[in-house]
Amino acid sequence: MLGMLLLFQQSALADCRLVINKSTNQLAFYENGYLVDVFPVATGRLPQFTPEGDWQVVVKLLYPSWRHPDGGPTIPGGIPENPLGPRWLGLNALGTGGSSYGVHGTNNPYSIGTHASSGCIRMYNEDILWLYDRVPVGAQVAIISSSEDLNSWKIFSTVQVNGNEPDFAPHLGAIQDGSKTWLPVRPAAEALGYHLFWDEASNTLRLANIDREVTLALGSQQVSVNNSVYATEDAPFLLEDMTFVPDYFFERFLEAELSQDTGNSVLSLQSPADPWGGRLFRYQMTIQVDGKPINLPESQPTLSDGENLLVPIRPVCTAAGGIANWNGSARTVDIMLRDKRVQIPENGSPALVNGSIAHEPSGIQIVRGTSYVSLRFLAELFGFITEVNENTSVINISTITAPTSIRGPTGSRLSSGVA
Repeated sequence: MLGMLLLFQQSALADCRLVINKSTNQLAFYENGYLVDVFPVATGRLPQFTPEGDWQVVVKLLYPSWRHPDGGPTIPGGIPENPLGPRWLGLNALGTGGSSYGVHGTNNPYSIGTHASSGCIRMYNEDILWLYDRVPVGAQVAIISSSEDLNSWKIFSTVQVNGNEPDFAPHLGAIQDGSKTWLPVRPAAEALGYHLFWDEASNTLRLANIDREVTLALGSQQVSVNNSVYATEDAPFLLEDMTFVPDYFFERFLEAELSQDTGNSVLSLQSPADPWGGRLFRYQMTIQVDGKPINLPESQPTLSDGENLLVPIRPVCTAAGGIANWNGSARTVDIMLRDKRVQIPENGSPALVNGSIAHEPSGIQIVRGTSYVSLRFLAELFGFITEVNENTSVINISTITAPTSIRGPTGSRLSSGVA
């Protein structure tokens, strides 16, 4: 079938396996033991054309050329007249060397799902392009003939989060490990309203919303939720540069309601409504004022709005020797500290300092009765030396009057305290 074969070898980057069911014209793709997806294919016009058995991928070709088995000119690859499409995965079926039987694309997409080939396995061109990049030379290929729908091997073909399907990467939504379903964390958690932060050095992923800060690490069976550590049966793992976790993680650690409709093959996640629309999230740090830690209750963690690190006003001002109170008639938070009287309007209007407008935005947020302002605002207003140590999760505030800036451990200016 193929003319002028250019063979090359590729190291096995992952443990990949293909299962092709001739009867249902389907191809199941496994990576590292996980069923990733099931693709429609076309197989032989007659049952004997596509040989059953256990084979291997022995050849990989870009834009394979083709010559009709009965003879004729060689049709170069990459042109519409070539029936093999853009890629070829050659099999050693029946003792052949990878030039007779293969998985390839097609210039006849209408044949997919039917018995139409002379023995090869045809795929949609976009599918073979995706598969080709993931299947190494040496990958195992089983060709079977069974009435079983391979899609039934995936318990859930659809995932919904708050009624909508997340923006999963192509073919990388729910994957299957026997009876256990795994999901890529980032698209599912973001659809639930979480902010995600990856730490390359420690291979940890932090997820945060207004109520929860969750930290998990690749290969670890421990999950931290608001600084409490829990043991779990499974460890997150990396597949295609994405972190996957079992579906129950979302219910157990991310406070999502999990619903499994196996009859319709739908997995649903539902999160509680967030009155702040996902704008605020926990960025939990310890605050020290002049070297003394503030004992913040669980209900008053430090927060972030994505740009600013937000701290609760009253405990910080009290520790700094000031007074902070709520003015119900003016709808302001009033601070008395040193020689300054500061009025911070609830609606986010500019704060007044001894009757004059402050230039630094306060970033005020009132969360469940607790008033928060930007750490930068306090530093600007009162001349605090403010150091944010990301490694130890500590905010050090010195009330000694100094140039107004927020500086990290090395003295470099921090743009937001989060990244």
